[in-house]
Amino acid sequence: MKNITIIFIVLIQLGCANDSYYYKNNKKVTLTPNTSMLRSSLSLDYYQNDKGIILGVSDKLIVKLKDSSSLEKYLSEFNLTLEKTLSKNLYLLKTQNKSLTINISNRLNEKEDVKYAHPDFIKKRMRR
Repeated sequence: MKNITIIFIVLIQLGCANDSYYYKNNKKVTLTPNTSMLRSSLSLDYYQNDKGIILGVSDKLIVKLKDSSSLEKYLSEFNLTLEKTLSKNLYLLKTQNKSLTINISNRLNEKEDVKYAHPDFIKKRMRR
């Protein structure tokens, strides 16, 4: 019985696993969860990209569409809300859960009528 419970927990975790990448200029950028920043903010999940930069991910994503007519379709398909229109065909969208942000932005980025989609990353300010 204990083995079945452990297997069940592992399967649930695999099913809920987030993508470990995002798209930047149509290329995949690897992300690694950063647990050292875990307690600093409950509203953000932290990741480290392949260049070592720490990125905060909230429940918001930025999407540039080729045509604004597909916006409503994606809002309903991915259960998103329009937070703000940034410019023509460029939108700030909000997910229902921050743990879905990377996955949804990747799925949107793979759509034909989406120019690009990525999480609205929060980066630590660096002094020059």
